[in-house]
Amino acid sequence: MPTISPPMQRSARSRLMDYTVGDLAKRSGLTVRTLHHYEQLGLLVPSTRTDSGYRLYSDADIRTLHRILAYRQMGLALKDIGPLLAPGAAAPLRELLARQIATVEAGIAEQQRLLVMLQRVERRAVDGAESTEDLLQLITAQQILERHYSDDDMARLRALQDAIPPETISRLKTEIPALLAAFRAAQAAKPADPDALIALARQWIAMERLVPVDEELRRKGRQMLGTDASFQQMSGIDPALAQFIDDAVAAAKAADGGDA
Repeated sequence: MPTISPPMQRSARSRLMDYTVGDLAKRSGLTVRTLHHYEQLGLLVPSTRTDSGYRLYSDADIRTLHRILAYRQMGLALKDIGPLLAPGAAAPLRELLARQIATVEAGIAEQQRLLVMLQRVERRAVDGAESTEDLLQLITAQQILERHYSDDDMARLRALQDAIPPETISRLKTEIPALLAAFRAAQAAKPADPDALIALARQWIAMERLVPVDEELRRKGRQMLGTDASFQQMSGIDPALAQFIDDAVAAAKAADGGDA
């Protein structure tokens, strides 16, 4: 968010504490074009003009500008800000500042989560082995997870991920896509070879045993799989394939007396 520097005493040709549009742009970090745009929308109309017609912004205008920028920081569209600036509708400054503080604190928390994620990726990267595709998938996964999981869920998920040895992660990255491809091929076969399907299911069970289990997170993950198309695309598993794998796993466990 641009910052507004304290007013400075100006020449005798303009009044104390008034700003031309150029002065205000320079001291606020905004552009002249942005200030003109706010004026065109009726959000920030200069209180006065010089005899030559130049815009002059007063202390009250600066307070209005702060409100506009504060509301923008909170995610409001410019078209929704106008009514909040009307006389009698404006929130007290202290309340507005408190809301700004909450917004900034939430942003700091989000950045902290991002920092932790980046540090974890850095630890796992070896000699630049992480590809651009890996990073893009990581970014996508992070966004999807944060849509469905609470902060507490994310903390538990990170703890589970950190408990998996790097060599196991490398193995999962290689073997799970291959297993999914094999399951998709079996799903497409009409009918599927039951013995081959049970063999695939046993491999899947072995992969699952390599990962720590949190039943609540697993339940939420299955819900996410059923409702989030982005997650389905990223994971390569749609609800029909997930059910196909579940049925194969159940058949393998039954064939092995429930001990698979």
